[in-house]
Amino acid sequence: MTGLIVALAYALGAGIGVASARSPRLADAWRRIIRFQIVIVSVGVSILAAWRLEGFGDLLWPLLAAGITAVIMACAWWTTPRGPDRTGRAVLRGWSANANGGFWVIPVATAIAGPPGTVFAVIIDRLYIIIFGFFTWILRRNAPEPQRMRTSWIDQAPVIALGLGLVLNVTRETPDWTATALAWAAPILALSGAAVFVGSVLHPSQRIPWRPGMRVWALLSTVRILLFVPAALLAPTPEIAIAFVLFGFTIPAFFPPQLSILYGYRDSVVAATARWGWVWAAPGVALAVLLWSRA
Repeated sequence: MTGLIVALAYALGAGIGVASARSPRLADAWRRIIRFQIVIVSVGVSILAAWRLEGFGDLLWPLLAAGITAVIMACAWWTTPRGPDRTGRAVLRGWSANANGGFWVIPVATAIAGPPGTVFAVIIDRLYIIIFGFFTWILRRNAPEPQRMRTSWIDQAPVIALGLGLVLNVTRETPDWTATALAWAAPILALSGAAVFVGSVLHPSQRIPWRPGMRVWALLSTVRILLFVPAALLAPTPEIAIAFVLFGFTIPAFFPPQLSILYGYRDSVVAATARWGWVWAAPGVALAVLLWSRA
């Protein structure tokens, strides 16, 4: 899988997202499109990643990444003003400041390090799925727009799929084709993720002032980088180091703008992150390539 294919997938997806935002008909159906992507794309990757998990020792460094996520979330809570909507907004802010594992780290780590980079990045991202499944529950519970009970199965589908993958891991031999499937999932994740993200950021409900959120975005981004980059320098393998660098220097998380549409949130920090979080992409890729070239 070449970096060119992944880059083209991002560009094509972004173009689709811009075109979608200009269609009133698609804007009205955007909630259904978001949930369709959750089921079709995220579920498949969750099953494959859990199926390929080789042992609990593989979870040591992913658990460190989860701990860093907890620190970022605590900072997000501290920076969110008191009020009846504090819990939901804090979760959205912390989520938006965290790494984009599924639609950034996995495709780029695959492009740089090949299948070994894919597997570790996917393991971290699937562990995140459990954490963010809990946060999704919080967002639904505090949603400004009431949610139908039946949609909870869709919103939590990646967590359910992760459990199914673990069952397969225990009961079935892992087929060789799963590694190839994960590698080919990289451009699919890049294309679909970019399309739905851009379409969500430009959705009429999310056209809100972003400047008030810049200060908090800068603070949370700094916390993330200062925690992930030192961890990358201490990582035992180049694949882990590359993944941690990309988690530190990440593009914006795609789900916060999408979930803001689903649940009716409007937050300036999420808006600022969606617009300015891209500045970390270039230094992240450059440092990851440097680490891989010296491996």
